Amino acid sequence: MSLLQAILVGLIALIIAPGQMFYFDVAPKVALLLVGTAVLLIGSTRQRSIPRPATFWIWVAAALLSLGISTAISTNRAISLFGSTWREYGAVTQAAVLLFAAMVAWSVAGNAASRERCVKWMLRAVAVSALASGLYGIAQYFGWDPFQPAAPYHVGEGIWTIVRPPGTMGYASYFATWLLMAAFLSLALAQWERRAAWRWLAAAAAVVALAAMLLTGTRAAVLGLVAGGALGTWWSGYRIPRRLMVAAAVLAVCGVGFYNLPAGRQLRSRLRWFVEDPWGGARPLLWRDSLRMAAGRPLAGYGPEVFSATFPHFESKELAEAYPNFAHESPHNMFLDALVAQGIPGLIALLGLCGSGFAAAWRLRRHNLAVAACLAAALAAGIVSQQFTAMTVPTAVLFFTTIALAVGLASEEDTAPRPNLAWLTTGWVAVAPLIGLALAYVAFRLVAADHAIEQTRRALAAGDLSAASSAYESYQHWRLPGASADLWYSRALMELARKSADPALIGQAFVQSEDAAERALLGAEEPFNAWYNAAQLAALENNFGGTERCLRAAITAHPNWFKPHWTMAQALALQARGEEAGREAALAVELDAGKDPEVAETLRQIRERARSLAQ
Repeated sequence: MSLLQAILVGLIALIIAPGQMFYFDVAPKVALLLVGTAVLLIGSTRQRSIPRPATFWIWVAAALLSLGISTAISTNRAISLFGSTWREYGAVTQAAVLLFAAMVAWSVAGNAASRERCVKWMLRAVAVSALASGLYGIAQYFGWDPFQPAAPYHVGEGIWTIVRPPGTMGYASYFATWLLMAAFLSLALAQWERRAAWRWLAAAAAVVALAAMLLTGTRAAVLGLVAGGALGTWWSGYRIPRRLMVAAAVLAVCGVGFYNLPAGRQLRSRLRWFVEDPWGGARPLLWRDSLRMAAGRPLAGYGPEVFSATFPHFESKELAEAYPNFAHESPHNMFLDALVAQGIPGLIALLGLCGSGFAAAWRLRRHNLAVAACLAAALAAGIVSQQFTAMTVPTAVLFFTTIALAVGLASEEDTAPRPNLAWLTTGWVAVAPLIGLALAYVAFRLVAADHAIEQTRRALAAGDLSAASSAYESYQHWRLPGASADLWYSRALMELARKSADPALIGQAFVQSEDAAERALLGAEEPFNAWYNAAQLAALENNFGGTERCLRAAITAHPNWFKPHWTMAQALALQARGEEAGREAALAVELDAGKDPEVAETLRQIRERARSLAQ
């Protein structure tokens, strides 16, 4: 099982399926995690003892219990259970991550004679995947990407354009966090490995991972690197191998040289962004408003993955005016995310898991100082970096696996079955296969549904509405409850109708778009967007009553978003309701904070019309 665990950690980081799956950088990773965890759960029934100390296992159980309670009383249970479309990190996925980490710790600790072999397999898998993904990220920076379109990770225009390679993680910040932890784990392998080939590969993986991480331009990861390096240095008693110090100095010199070369222009542009925005964009205000949100349900939270729908009710005007057309999908902080989703118990459980990892690494210092220091450094680096980013499946798997490796290596060798816990191991033997089968079923439906959406997208791109409708029916059949692609499908159909010159196709696309828009209103992960889309469709039919109703619902769902107020002002103006239109337009201008000139122009026109009527 240890070899399978190692392969899963590596593949989860690397797997993407562009052209086969719609959410090609998320869904394959989740499906692989679920299937892999299912296989491990079924195989775990042969393990009959629980390694000591029990602290880690207690925290895992507490986290699972907190997940269950917060999901049961969630503001949207279906989305909390199966996750959002953007990261699919609902209770099922999070539970799979925790169970996977528990089985890694169980596997490493369960047989003292094979601990070194188990851990080396894991570290080798991390090093290989870090080398492969790091090289891919570097290639993306230099303009070569055979798998993904480059436009989404190019930001800015002209000489100030920056490139933020996402690797195989979907977004540069998640990629950078994963590379950062992988680099420290590769260093652990380089210092522990006896075979020269693996030592060289591990060292190369660490260098490539750090280089790729820096090319992402992610300051959170740079802070994590500093924190991890400082803790690892102190943890090891300042016993840094000379060759490591020389390598670090050479890399620093090469980095400075690269920065000043023409190839480093995009990094220099990124530094300019840092100088202009030293506080990390919306994060300080986002954290403050997230704390205010958490105070509303401190004991159990709002449920996993419902932040996008719930946070707008707590978003301050200050944040809305600073970023008027931005929907915040998470607090961008791992501890705040846990607090908002699961309340204080969930936050305590997460802190407990982190603490158990550090405690295990500290105990491990007596046996393997270098590995203990690298594990602690990886854990610290991951924590610091994820104070500014959201946790996703690949980063979560590597983060909790790092804790599990430390716990497994530091566990006591006496793992004989204890009579007072016999009922627990017996119950696990009975329940684990059932949980595994359930996870495998969820994975199957996830893959089938996601592939069907991709087929829908390709059919729409080809202008084949019949094939798109058929593929989308298949998606509706297989998709899991909760978040859906209905809003995307509605908008994609309207885009198809806009580009078509066939009246029959336009009519069919419009009808299907309306149907999808109505479905999107039921439990949408972003209700304000769903209502706003429905309002646009009603406006196309000159249905003023329906337009106003949908816009007011959008305003209720997101009070400080300027767009529904702006659109409402235009709709009211067309109905000669000038006074109401003026109020909505003025509020839209205030919330937009001067970012969009056309919003101010609407207010000017409404006031000018009111003056002309008054004369």
